[in-house]
Amino acid sequence: MRKRSQGNALLMELLIVVLFFMLAATVLLRVFAAAHEQGALAQQYGDALTAAQNAADRLYAADDPEAVLGEMGFVKEDGIWKLTQETYTLEASLARETTSAGTLRRQEVRAVAGEEALVTLPCSRYEEGLQ
Repeated sequence: MRKRSQGNALLMELLIVVLFFMLAATVLLRVFAAAHEQGALAQQYGDALTAAQNAADRLYAADDPEAVLGEMGFVKEDGIWKLTQETYTLEASLARETTSAGTLRRQEVRAVAGEEALVTLPCSRYEEGLQ
């Protein structure tokens, strides 16, 4: 009779250990899945930031911003230049303020994913004496 109760106790202990490892594996799987998702979002944000910085730098250096945006693949829609990528869209807006002393060009480059703005980079350039 004693051997049988020891065997049952051993089976119960093994069952509890297996259950513990199954729960631990489930928790770890969820943690790794969340980490993978966060890594993918960070990659998307990094790519969008790099693309927006490149566009802003090219706009700042350009004498004709609209030509540069066209070369980069932007398309003008409702007064806003847009470039759609896989996971985000770059939007560029151009404004020009002319005075007797010169011209202030204001540009803004935004990276948008869905409805969320990932990054917004203002870019202004003053051109003295140009009208």
